[in-house]
Amino acid sequence: MLKKYHYAKPTARRLATLFRKSTRCSPPPAHKAYTCNTYSPVNAIAEFAPMGGVLIAYPGTIAPANDKKQLPPSGPRSFGIPNELIIRMQQLDSKADPVRIFIMCDDSTQLPLIIDSLEETAKSLNIAFDPNLLYLVPWDTDTYWTRDYGPWWIKNDKTGYYGIAKHIYTSLGGGSVGMVEGAEDVDPMEGSGIFRPNDDSGATKFSDYLNAPIRKWNDASWNAKKLLPIKTHNWYFTGLLDVGGNYMVTGDGTIASSYLVATQNELPVESEKQVTDPDAATIEKRMDYISDQCNTFLGTDKYLVLTDPTGTYIGHIDCWGKFLAPKKVLIAQSQNKKSNEAFDGISDFFKKEGFEVFRVMCQDIYVPIADTPATTAAYTNSLILNNHVYVPIAGGEYKKFDDEAIRVYKDALPGYKVIGIPGKPEFPWLGTDAMHCRTRGAPREVVNNWLKSQTQPLI
Repeated sequence: MLKKYHYAKPTARRLATLFRKSTRCSPPPAHKAYTCNTYSPVNAIAEFAPMGGVLIAYPGTIAPANDKKQLPPSGPRSFGIPNELIIRMQQLDSKADPVRIFIMCDDSTQLPLIIDSLEETAKSLNIAFDPNLLYLVPWDTDTYWTRDYGPWWIKNDKTGYYGIAKHIYTSLGGGSVGMVEGAEDVDPMEGSGIFRPNDDSGATKFSDYLNAPIRKWNDASWNAKKLLPIKTHNWYFTGLLDVGGNYMVTGDGTIASSYLVATQNELPVESEKQVTDPDAATIEKRMDYISDQCNTFLGTDKYLVLTDPTGTYIGHIDCWGKFLAPKKVLIAQSQNKKSNEAFDGISDFFKKEGFEVFRVMCQDIYVPIADTPATTAAYTNSLILNNHVYVPIAGGEYKKFDDEAIRVYKDALPGYKVIGIPGKPEFPWLGTDAMHCRTRGAPREVVNNWLKSQTQPLI
């Protein structure tokens, strides 16, 4: 008689040990929700909140010499987004509340050239365009990824004041400190991981641009009387290395990102080891600290942190996930079976957290100009702007996937106007980089306060 054996199901610890032994890599941590219920009077502003402006950049295209790496690029300038998107973002179909376009560019002679180019595009597409809604913010950035380094807006519910919770922008992808191009010989202990300093200053420069005329207004008088004060926005420093592409908030207390934040941020204590492949215990400590910081400066009481299923260098959540509303989330699907299993796991995690989950197929496409030809159409890397959704599309043989993505957005957001936007041939939409990465909204009330400071005083 054969002896029967009972084989116990391997524990998570045993599976992790097997994974590390077979791959020589640390096993990816499980998706997890961190909570911090300390009261904070502020609230992080979601992408889908009312916006009165969009921040974009118009940088040069020639990198500085190696001995002048701190300078911004020079030479011919270019937007990272097509003219059509810039024009449509003005939302002139909503005449009562048009959207202002703020362009980071420290060369005032460029504005007439920009206007001429946009007017030509608007005429060819037969869509309305107002050049008076364009403004140059006098600062040259290193790149056009304004989502990554642009302001994180908050509002103090007790005082009514808006504010910026400033993060330290880092160009480090995947948490590999010192491994970005041009920084191979940089000692990570000598700085904050910033290798695009002009980008990192972008949020501060935009903040000053909006606040400066308001401060002048509040200090001025008219006919010997003080003017009615206008609210400036406040400015805070979170102390976290981060990027806007890995930052999603619901507007009611929930934040989400990939585990990239845990590899980029070390604890501010002497005992913390400077590692970018931290063990599970270190990740836990780091995430507790990050969650506390976000609670203090963003008012978030729940932090949903997820394992990036794509395995790409960038590790940003906007490559595969997007909050559509306080309790709605869009998660990618993949033609790759293994990748799709990971996306399914993320979808299940959000469902357990009480979200209505929508799925969109992000197919494999061929982009000849990209560093890696095989990529995906990043339908989750879209822009929600007021009651419009702008979706990056590929066109051509991928039209059926484009059409399906637009249908998913219409189903998820009834009443929104959903518009597909093809990318620029020289800067195409990629699986790791599309229009969400290249735009950053400004709350309507903040923009309206800025506009008030430039009108005729009323006593």
